[in-house]
Amino acid sequence: MTDATSGPAKRPEPDGPGRAVAIAGRVLHVLAALILLAMMLVTFVDVIGRYLFNAPLPGAFELTEVLLALVIFVGLPIVTARRDHVTVDLVTARLPRLPRAVLARLALAATAVMLAILAWRLGISARDFSAYGDATVYLGIPLGPVAGVMAGFTGISALVAFVLVFRRD
Repeated sequence: MTDATSGPAKRPEPDGPGRAVAIAGRVLHVLAALILLAMMLVTFVDVIGRYLFNAPLPGAFELTEVLLALVIFVGLPIVTARRDHVTVDLVTARLPRLPRAVLARLALAATAVMLAILAWRLGISARDFSAYGDATVYLGIPLGPVAGVMAGFTGISALVAFVLVFRRD
């Protein structure tokens, strides 16, 4: 809603824990945008170097792979909090409100459990990658910290899903 004198209508700022969650959401959005910007710059420099100067950016493919993994896992808590995971509701759309709500809670609980398992397994992989000194071939980017960041954001997503299971709508 817009008014000629006051501009767009603003939503009231949440307070307490809601404010912290809103700030964390904004931080994640900015972080994801910065990673996407970095991917875009790497690709731009690589393409320009490759086709204009016959000198591609060394390690651009590896860097893009790592940045892509990071942007996916940084975005995971955002998608979970907004309940924007892919869903198919061919059957549930025809159900009455209560069974639909129960199934939605069960789906959220299953999502939370699967995300927690994934975070745990990624944490184990991060530990193993670090112990073995695994790194990318060309640039030597250590894979342990990358997998650790992925595990951390997956764990955050699991916590968000668990909170949503018990949250009143």
